[in-house]
Amino acid sequence: MSSFLISYDINKNSKNIYNLHKIIKDCSYDDHWVQCFDNLWIIKSEHDLSKIYELIKDVLDANDCFLVVEITHNCDGWLETNIWDYINNNIFQ
Repeated sequence: MSSFLISYDINKNSKNIYNLHKIIKDCSYDDHWVQCFDNLWIIKSEHDLSKIYELIKDVLDANDCFLVVEITHNCDGWLETNIWDYINNNIFQ
């Protein structure tokens, strides 16, 4: 099981946003996902990076951009306490 950071830049009015969010949630293991910002998610997944990449690529247009990065517990940032609690208890456990 691995953790991934997913970020994207797509047209806010795009019909793809619903499909993208569904793919991200579907890739997460047992609903272990958090949307930290509008376009940044962290998920725990049984899929590997290549599988997540392919699933996301299939729902976006050629001019959309996205990034999928495998992450470890060795991370830091300035987020709301409840988001850090969720990440530490559900993503990295």
